[in-house]
Amino acid sequence: MTTLKTTIVLSLFFFVQTIIAQEDLKLWTGHSAQAKLTKEWRLTVGQLLLFSQEPFELSSLQNSASISYRISKRTRVGLGYIRSSDPFDPDQEARNRITGRYRKDFRLGKLRIANSFRAEWHFPERSKFEYRLRYGFRIHRGNWGLPLKTTPFITNEFHYYLSGRPFQYRDELGDKVIKQSPNGLHAHRITLGVRFKPFRRANASLSYMRQTEFNIGNKYRRINVVDPRNGRVKRAFSNFSVVMFRFSYQLDLREKFSKLTSIGSKASKRRRNNKMTSI
Repeated sequence: MTTLKTTIVLSLFFFVQTIIAQEDLKLWTGHSAQAKLTKEWRLTVGQLLLFSQEPFELSSLQNSASISYRISKRTRVGLGYIRSSDPFDPDQEARNRITGRYRKDFRLGKLRIANSFRAEWHFPERSKFEYRLRYGFRIHRGNWGLPLKTTPFITNEFHYYLSGRPFQYRDELGDKVIKQSPNGLHAHRITLGVRFKPFRRANASLSYMRQTEFNIGNKYRRINVVDPRNGRVKRAFSNFSVVMFRFSYQLDLREKFSKLTSIGSKASKRRRNNKMTSI
């Protein structure tokens, strides 16, 4: 048993060392609050801080807000807005995105699978895309009986790019062939992590994510293209790793929201009655 524990500790140590040694490692940390307005409606606001490794500094700040509606016990749709900016350069143009999301949960024995599809509109547009479609599925198991209700999970996500800035493609001799945006399936993200509950109505997670961009299919829809005239790479792959910590807190405002709604409806009814009386 002692040998097994030692092996696990050493494996974790070398795994962490490997992650830290990566030159493209980033650190993301975020916090959010989710409010249940009714049985179906939820409102979420949050903030994500993105740090670069060398030099270690805050490179971007993301503020987000979203609202979602539960169609059924395991199906939910939502709409959100995200604004990204550089906190140290107020003159730099902020990036915005509007997102629509659909989520469907399944159970396969003791495993729980969360399927999600998200469509994003980025403005101003990025060089590789203006619209991005993201499909992901998360696999985790129910309560393992571990402290703080700790549960490991794994997530796979695929990104499809649309309407990027037109790119001039050339043949092997350097002659122009076609100018178009590099639409296609271009990125994959895999995330390994653990989720736990530090206290009631709170959730936290610690995870490691790796993004890999790639080319597939039509050679005139590629990113990371080598210019045959000078050998330079245009629109290089954005491959990076992230260590991420997230914390979220849940608020139950259903009773208060119900009271506000009833007060509002009563006030509207009184206004209608007063209007009828004056007539």
